[in-house]
Amino acid sequence: MNKRTSIEHLQSSSLEELQRLAGFVCGKPVPAEALEDEQRLFSHLPDDHSPDQHAALADIANCLRTQQSLRQGLARARGFLAGFAEHAPAPLWIKDAAGNYVMGSGLEQQDGAPENPDVTKTMETTGDGKRHWLVHKFPIHVNGESFTGGSAIDVTNEVEKERALIRHDNFYVLLSRMSALIPRSRTLEQLCLDACRLAAHQPSLDCAAISRRAEDGTLYLFASASREGQERHWSAGETPPHWLAAELAAHVLATGRVQSGSRKGHEIASCMAVPLFVNNQPWGVATFYSRREQHFDAFYRERAGELSNELSYGIERLVNAQEMHRLARTNVLSGLPSRLQFEEEIAALAASDARGTVLLININRFDEISSAYGNAAAVGLMRHIAQRLRSVVAESMLLAHVGVGRFAVFLPAHGTQTAAEFIHETAVPTLQGAYQVKEHKIWCTINAGAAALPDDGTTADELLVKAWDALAAARDLDLRFGQYDRAADRVVARQISLEVELREALERQEFVNFYQPKIDLRTGKLTGAEALVRWRHPLRGLVPPSEFVPELERTGLVIAVGRQVMQRAMQDWRTWHDAGLKPPQIAVNVAPAQFRCDSLFSDIEHALHMAGADKQPLSIEITESSLVSDHDRVVEILNKVRALDVPVAIDDFGTGYSSLSYLVSLPVDVMKIDRSFVTRMSLDAGYMGLVSTVVSLAHNLDLKVVAEGIETEEEAKLLKLLRCEQGQGYLYGHPVPADEFAALLEPA
Repeated sequence: MNKRTSIEHLQSSSLEELQRLAGFVCGKPVPAEALEDEQRLFSHLPDDHSPDQHAALADIANCLRTQQSLRQGLARARGFLAGFAEHAPAPLWIKDAAGNYVMGSGLEQQDGAPENPDVTKTMETTGDGKRHWLVHKFPIHVNGESFTGGSAIDVTNEVEKERALIRHDNFYVLLSRMSALIPRSRTLEQLCLDACRLAAHQPSLDCAAISRRAEDGTLYLFASASREGQERHWSAGETPPHWLAAELAAHVLATGRVQSGSRKGHEIASCMAVPLFVNNQPWGVATFYSRREQHFDAFYRERAGELSNELSYGIERLVNAQEMHRLARTNVLSGLPSRLQFEEEIAALAASDARGTVLLININRFDEISSAYGNAAAVGLMRHIAQRLRSVVAESMLLAHVGVGRFAVFLPAHGTQTAAEFIHETAVPTLQGAYQVKEHKIWCTINAGAAALPDDGTTADELLVKAWDALAAARDLDLRFGQYDRAADRVVARQISLEVELREALERQEFVNFYQPKIDLRTGKLTGAEALVRWRHPLRGLVPPSEFVPELERTGLVIAVGRQVMQRAMQDWRTWHDAGLKPPQIAVNVAPAQFRCDSLFSDIEHALHMAGADKQPLSIEITESSLVSDHDRVVEILNKVRALDVPVAIDDFGTGYSSLSYLVSLPVDVMKIDRSFVTRMSLDAGYMGLVSTVVSLAHNLDLKVVAEGIETEEEAKLLKLLRCEQGQGYLYGHPVPADEFAALLEPA
């Protein structure tokens, strides 16, 4: 029997008991219907009933009414409970002390139960907006009566989490769009306006503005946008929109910190301002606005720094790019347009088929002025010259500072002066003379060269190079001004063409070694050889060294060619030695460029390794010009070379400018007398005395002497009398290839 049946059984048994008691009091059976009507119940009392009988029957009637009231209340409660159990949004149940279910709802197939259309669900919020409830309302019918039931679930935490998630997503969507915007922006105006537009159309935001710091430290509105599509750039002095929180932005600029605030009485109810920095300096302020009150809470304030950093990075990138563009086109010393700016302007003129003349004006001895008076004075002089040039250059002309002490002017073809007239009548009187630079009085002179656009070139680089060539040629003739001579261009073209040929010859191994013998003047025996480079051209045959060696030195190719000559000399020496011959020590010339190169020592070591360093197969010859730069470094290199048992000779002694005191301190072994002295020795007593002095000097310094260019027996005899140890020249043999030189060697 279930619980409900048990309750009904108790109710019926209680009624029967009251009926039995009523019959006992009345002395006769009382029908059950009489119990429901108190008047009928009292009518069953006997006529002679006592007061106790009447009171007992009244108690029975009262008990019956109480039972009926309890039964009605219980039925209503059961109806209410059943209604809530049926419509509750979550399962409900009641268990007894033994853990058995007394009542339950939604315990089975809760997910699949269809929704009751009579149930309404609403979200309700308290007046202060701090609490949120999910409210269910539903009808309940009990014994013919209609009621409304309901339940409320506190979902404040869930609502706050959802709102925080939405804010988080919206914020980082804005941040990611800002990040994507930055690399696409080409100007500050574009970046700032697009950033404001993105922010203004972000959910919960309505307006955005970026203000920029002026030179006097004040803020002015730079760009703004609103959700309604009102967006524009602003200039300093314009009246900003009414919603702009100017005071808040100024405070943020001064403090460098994020600020937010409410704006009572404004349609835009709250705002937040973040500082913007460029190169760690305040640049401006970005402000964001919302119609919601207190919208910019701790969440926004904590993350505003990310937005500030992103915008600051984009603005800094463009500001620095603009500054670099400006600096690249402005000479920082004089304030005049730079060479880059001049090149762009000449390119534009050439594209428009303009004609005119490019003048290159050079301040003579500017490096010496800088050394004598100091860099500050030199810079001051350039600024004075730049100011004077500005005063005489017309608007139709171009002016630029294109190098240290050099200025360029473009004269259009339709001008009132020719290039020569401008220099002689305007530039020289204006620029040439005395300048007072601080405490220094500096005298300045100029030279100028000219090249024509487009006849001499169509780029600034071409025209300036040719104007410099004209200037240099004029200066050699002691003239103030020179016009470019196109015939001289052919010489330069030949040099360029020759350089290309030499580079290809180096790659194709066209440079070969010839060897000229060195003879002991006392015995006449072979004591050494000098390796000389030759160019075996595929079409021209052997090219004389005088035609290509200067170009090798001018282009720096002499380093690679010299390394190749040294290695091949040691290869040939090793070949002769392995063939059973007795090769002498081979002298290799080291050019000044090689001597200055850091790889010289390793090149010598590598070459010695090829031949066998213990046999002392190598010596080097260096010119005086290689020795007159850094004395300490020269001595260090020579000591390292001699430590490898490689003797060092000074070549062409007497043709350079080294002092005797300098020579005394150098670690060298041999002195070579230049052939120009040897050939004149037999004809001029002065040269005879000079050679004698050189030989005596060398012997006093414990150096051996080798004479070059000996062509006659008389020259050889005189050198022998002067106690010169060795000689070389056509008298003893011309330079020959390696296989022919091998025929001169004795067997080992």
